[in-house]
Amino acid sequence: MTSRRSLASGRAPRLVAATLMAAVLTLLGCGPTVNVQPFSPAELARVQNESVEVERRGYRIEPGDTLQIKYPFHPEMDQETIVRPDGTVTATGVGPLPAAGMTSVEMANQLKAKTSSRLKNPEVVVTISKYGERGVYVGGEVGRPQMLVFRKGLTPLQAVMAAGGFLPTARLDSVILVRQNGGTEPLVTRKLDLGRVLHEGDPEQVALAPQDVIYVPRTGIANANVWVRQHVTDLFPFLRIPIPPTF
Repeated sequence: MTSRRSLASGRAPRLVAATLMAAVLTLLGCGPTVNVQPFSPAELARVQNESVEVERRGYRIEPGDTLQIKYPFHPEMDQETIVRPDGTVTATGVGPLPAAGMTSVEMANQLKAKTSSRLKNPEVVVTISKYGERGVYVGGEVGRPQMLVFRKGLTPLQAVMAAGGFLPTARLDSVILVRQNGGTEPLVTRKLDLGRVLHEGDPEQVALAPQDVIYVPRTGIANANVWVRQHVTDLFPFLRIPIPPTF
């Protein structure tokens, strides 16, 4: 029988997606103005290596993650193990242990405590060698808004292209990245100029992390066309003339 914990872990990505997307929509409001700052040079320096930055922020282990457990002074205890759907792992010389919801440091401390009776002053290092299949969420003015399976090195433009590419109504210079931060600011929201990447060949400076949201807003002209349709032509059928496409 499926445990409540397993069901909760299955619903978690959808809940995160809904929460983050609601935050984006609230931020953007109804108008064409996108009042979001781009990454500062200092922030870019911190996120160049995505996997290191995720763990530095206190990423919490989830079912499906692959953990690499190393004992620097007792290599016979080293192992690589996948976190089971119930959130546990079977640790060498210890047995089943909870892992989901912990940071890598917390997991290492737990292993230290569990092995201290048989190892003298054990040192343990836990890293995530592979993330489970969690999503990156792409929405807004793209061909197929959807959740993509995260893979290391995935960039914002690659995610947009995998979601069907930009619609003609997309505002490429103000693509929004929303990321869980885990600090005093729970969500970090920054603006990306993917127009320069797409049309001028500028390199992408940010790689995505699990559960990031990429939101492509509409251009101002596209918003104006939607307003005309919703408030004028839909109310007065005789005014329904074709609206020129936006390029």
